[in-house]
Parts: sequence; structure tokens; C-alpha cells
Amino acid sequence: MVSNEFKCVYRLNTRTEEDKFPLSASEFWDTETLSILFQATQNTQKPFINRIITGRERFSNNPDNLLNYIKKTYELIFTCAQPKPDSLDLIREVTKLMGLDDLYHQLKEVAWHTKHNCFYINTTKTNNESKNYYFNAEGNGYQSVFSSMINSITLPKIDAFEEFKIRCNIQLICDLIYGYVQYEFIQPLLKRTESSLNALRKVITITENQIITKPVTVISLRKCNPEIKKTLPLLVAKHYYHPHKDKVANPPDTTIHLIIDEAHNILSQQSSRESESWKDYRLEMFEEIIKEGRKFGVFLTLSSQRPADISPTIVSQIHNFFIHRLVNDRDLPLIDNTISTLDNMSKSMIPNLAKGCCVATGTSFNLPIVLQVDVLESSKRPDSGDVDLENIWK
Repeated sequence: MVSNEFKCVYRLNTRTEEDKFPLSASEFWDTETLSILFQATQNTQKPFINRIITGRERFSNNPDNLLNYIKKTYELIFTCAQPKPDSLDLIREVTKLMGLDDLYHQLKEVAWHTKHNCFYINTTKTNNESKNYYFNAEGNGYQSVFSSMINSITLPKIDAFEEFKIRCNIQLICDLIYGYVQYEFIQPLLKRTESSLNALRKVITITENQIITKPVTVISLRKCNPEIKKTLPLLVAKHYYHPHKDKVANPPDTTIHLIIDEAHNILSQQSSRESESWKDYRLEMFEEIIKEGRKFGVFLTLSSQRPADISPTIVSQIHNFFIHRLVNDRDLPLIDNTISTLDNMSKSMIPNLAKGCCVATGTSFNLPIVLQVDVLESSKRPDSGDVDLENIWK
């Protein structure tokens, strides 16, 4: 219905790369954004991410800050007074991400000495004599085995997702050594980061360039996996809502309209894939928009075939309804409990409405109205029609 001149279309696909939704680097390196992308828990994992962000910002003026941080972390692991066994696997992961094969193979030879409570390595000299080097606070073992190799490493070209993964590992190493966190509380975040990276890389791009905007933006999640379908709408809502809220005049002189099709897939409370805490966190953004958004010129439009699955808090704040045919036993009571402007005669029509026919009611209507929606031209219809089996089987 809108020409390409006035709209941006992002067809996102987690199986094969198609379009990518653009985020600025400053927006990506944000505690809220990263907490959304990797579903961080509020009390332990989100503060951990915040330490990563503040540490990165503190040394942002130094172009070699990440490389220096990595080198210092290697040294810390093998020279601290109270080393942590878990730090070895974490630094091996960092080494693998950086493609440092020789160093990685050397680290594979390092083991934990339970009696001495430290790392050690057994090396074989040219005369076939073996020697154990113990890594402790004196630093002699580190200087003999790793110092020259680590001082010579360089940072390969990495994207923002790889940088975040590296920073997660080295931040966790430092936090473990200094006693700030327990490994089992942060380790699930690292697992989610690892499992989500491939999918996120296919649907999000981090750019330093100016992001081109048009009056209409269409984002298709049709070919995305369920995890991205839950996560990305929250990120998109944040992407548009917060900047507009911060900049808009009072009263608003511009508006943003977020239109969500198949809203029950995004705003549902019925998901068994998420923890309760993350589910509440995911819904809070949309609940804030529908409660407070109109004050800032931000409006939410929902389309759903299963309205009973949508958060009751969100449904209760909707002002106007266009009700097409509903026959589900869970959806019909929702109308009785939520829509006070609907009379009994209009309610009785809902299970028998014809295709394209709807009952319009709400604060913008004095009385409920029955409407017949015109059929769009075939060139302008969304690709959501029923499959014509008779035509296929001919």
C-alpha cells in the first residue's frame, strides 16, 4: 500500500542471511540492549553486563584498550595469589576466538595442581628432559612459559558480537579472581551468548554510519526462529520508543506508530521457552508503551487471531477494537471482561461474522459499528492468504 520510496523493508531470516536490522554501535554497546539480546537476569547477569560496558567506556580513548586488557588478563590468571580453575577454560575460549592456535595448544597443556592450588605445565626440553613450571604470584613460571608469546599477540578483525563474547569471558575471569561473582550465576549467560550469536549475526548489523530512515519501516520475522521472534520485537520497540520519548516536544509534535501483526506470538504469557523473570521483563516495555506512550506520541496497534494469549495488562489498556469473527471459547469471555463499550447484540454477531466483516467499538465510537472491509487489490495484499488446495492439486 506504501511505495518503496517511503518505506524500508527488512526481511529477516535466521536460516540464511537476507536483510539485517541496523543498530548503531552506541545503541548496541548499551546495558539494556545487550540484556535484551542475551536475556540477562536482572539481579546478577545484568550488573555483570553493566561492568563490561562501563569498563569499555572508561578506556574507549585508547585504540588498543581491548588488546591490553586481554594481555593483562593472561598475566593475571597465571600470576595471581588465588587462581581459579574455571579461568583456564575461559581464557582458552578467548584464545580460540582470536585464532591464536599456537598459544591455544600451549594452554591445552596447562593443568590444575590440586595439592599446590595452582596451574602448572609439564614441558619437554631438547634433551628430552621434562620440567614442571608452576604458575604462582612470584611470576617465574609465567615469564618462562607464556610472557614472550602473549606480548607478541595481535588482535584480529572481529565484529561487535565477537568482541562482546571476548569481553564476557575476560570480565568473568577478573570477577572470579577478585571474588565479585560465582561462576554458576554467569555461565548461563555465556552459553546463551554462544548459542544466539549465529542467529543474531544474520538479522542484526552494527554500523557506525548514519542509519537511513523512511516514514514506514516493515520488519518481517516470518523466517526467524522462536527465540528471535521473542527477543527482536523488544529490541525494535526500545530502538524507536526511547529516542522518541527523550526528544519529542511537549505536547508531542511527531508520532510513532508500532503495528504488531500476530501479536500473540510476541506479547504472549504462554511461552514455556523463557524463565518467568525474563518473560516479565519482555512484556514490561510494551506495557509501558501502551500505558504511557500516548503522552509522548507513541501508539501501539495489535493484530491477533488469539487475543486471549496476549498479556491482560496490555489488552486492558487498548482503547479501540476492530473485532473480526471469533469462535474460540477462550477469546469470547475476554470480550465480555475487557470491552465495556460492546452491547449484547453486537457480541452475539461476533461468532457469525462474514469474511472481511468486523465490529468496531471503543472510545472513538459512540456506538458499536459493523463494518465490511474492502478487499485490497492483489498487488497490495499481504502474503497471508489461505492456500488454494484445489488450484495446487489440479
